[in-house]
Amino acid sequence: MAKPYDLIVVGLGAMGAAALYQARSRGVNVLGIDRFEPPHTLGSSHGDTRITRQAIGEGENYMPFIRRSNNIWRELEAISGRELFIESGGLIISPENAGAGFHVQGDFVELSSAIARKFDIAHELLNADQISERFPMLTPRPQDHGYYEPGAGVLRPERCIATQLDLARQAGAAIHTNERVTGYDARAGGVTVTTDKSSYTADKVILSAGAWIIDLLPETSRAGIRVCRQLIHWFEAEDISAFYPEALPFVIWIGDRLEDFWSTFPVPRDGIRGIKFVTEQYHTSTHPDAIAREVSADESADMYHRLTRPRLKGVRNKLIQADVCMYTVTDDDHFVIDRHPASDRVIIASPCSGHGFKHSAAVGETLVQLALDGGSEFDISAFSLARLAAT
Repeated sequence: MAKPYDLIVVGLGAMGAAALYQARSRGVNVLGIDRFEPPHTLGSSHGDTRITRQAIGEGENYMPFIRRSNNIWRELEAISGRELFIESGGLIISPENAGAGFHVQGDFVELSSAIARKFDIAHELLNADQISERFPMLTPRPQDHGYYEPGAGVLRPERCIATQLDLARQAGAAIHTNERVTGYDARAGGVTVTTDKSSYTADKVILSAGAWIIDLLPETSRAGIRVCRQLIHWFEAEDISAFYPEALPFVIWIGDRLEDFWSTFPVPRDGIRGIKFVTEQYHTSTHPDAIAREVSADESADMYHRLTRPRLKGVRNKLIQADVCMYTVTDDDHFVIDRHPASDRVIIASPCSGHGFKHSAAVGETLVQLALDGGSEFDISAFSLARLAAT
């Protein structure tokens, strides 16, 4: 009896939606399953805007993914008529020759600049006075310096996911939402995926379940993978137009300590009518089913008084919205893109360690290549699952 599906994609967030779209674009009989109704606010792929940069200071092995992803976003815009990317420019600030690590160890301004020089990406290096002159709403310290990339910007994550799912569905992909995968069994003849509603068989399966990947991997393969709760805040602006993309780039601000990390985002005209701020923490881990979904008043006060007010002018202490996000991270802050240790029929994508969305369009394409072609166009050796057991 013929298997009803060539491929099943488990999890339809950033990576899974991209994989489903790419698979159906190749004519594959594909099923996508998600425990919620994507795009949603319960995982790692929401927040109205997500940063994307051309020079990836996390390492050269990401450069093929960002270049291909940028092309795919533009292709999707042309097909759908939806704006997915806003070119606002991007600014990274850190203390000179110091600062807490950001995804990698080292001065992230210098790391980004080195990548930009090697790959001929337009950029500028700015000292504190030049940052203040160019962007007077920012208040850098004398020891701060910056990397400015005019071609960087923000993606619209919910819209990116919805567009790929819509196009896949229109092309004939099956999509089952509000259905939780409880297990899978890979054998010589194929893979059976079991959910809380039914079971399905396919030739291959892609596990792109985000934070819930920890429940789908064997216990021996979970070493070095953690889920960390992150916060997103939107505060009221004195003048919202001062934060439009043509007026202010995204800002990644790396402080002296990890807890001083802070980012702000330009405001899309059709987005949430507040200024978005995020921070990152990696000292406390959780399980996605046990995560605290409410943002406390103390957490919002810390975001405004400790992190935002000293760095950015024109923001009122009036909270518009606050959300919780999850980063599924590895000990070395890099991705996992690999085959299951027990079966080549199972492809794994996650964690993405808090910097995956910008690459997700190309990662989805790579996952489909691994599943259908047995290999990938881009080198993924640095993203092996086995490396985590050795760290």
